[in-house]
Amino acid sequence: MVCVEVRLDGALFRKAGIKDASLITPILSGFVGDETPARLSLSGMCDLPVARAAHVYWGPDQLELKTGTEVAFRFTTCGSPTPPERIVPTDSAAYIDEQRDFEAYKKSFVPDTSRSPRNFPELAFHCRVNGKAATVATLNPSDEHVLCSLCWDKWHPDRVVVSVRSFGKEHSGKTEWLREHLALGDELAIRVVA
Repeated sequence: MVCVEVRLDGALFRKAGIKDASLITPILSGFVGDETPARLSLSGMCDLPVARAAHVYWGPDQLELKTGTEVAFRFTTCGSPTPPERIVPTDSAAYIDEQRDFEAYKKSFVPDTSRSPRNFPELAFHCRVNGKAATVATLNPSDEHVLCSLCWDKWHPDRVVVSVRSFGKEHSGKTEWLREHLALGDELAIRVVA
């Protein structure tokens, strides 16, 4: 079974994978105005019988990470992935209610355009692919976020697409620091610096 193995400072955290997976999408995010320099989330989707689907979560919604933490993502196969903490079918009452609430929220949402506090002005993701330095994603003057997203999908099962970028509130000044495809056995390691 396809998995994205996640290690925190060298220790195994999760093997994100599930039977009939359609997506596996780990995300490492950093925000200059947050109380912690970075957060990790591990989610995905799987197919269910009778043309149904479900969202899958392998941990807390967002795991807080401190400066100096190294997160390693390895594209691999495994016989026993970490069981998900939650599986939420897209036709469940809870999911339908959540989507209804989100649509109502979007209609009334007014974005905050004020500058965020600069709690972590030196926030950076030091990235290595297969042990070799790949990039250091930093904040440009108007940036507030550094984001690393990985995506495996069943339509391209031989690779995990990696994107590391920084951006501000408007998303207009986005900087793409790294765009990479991980093949089976490849590893992306990111050290959080702030």
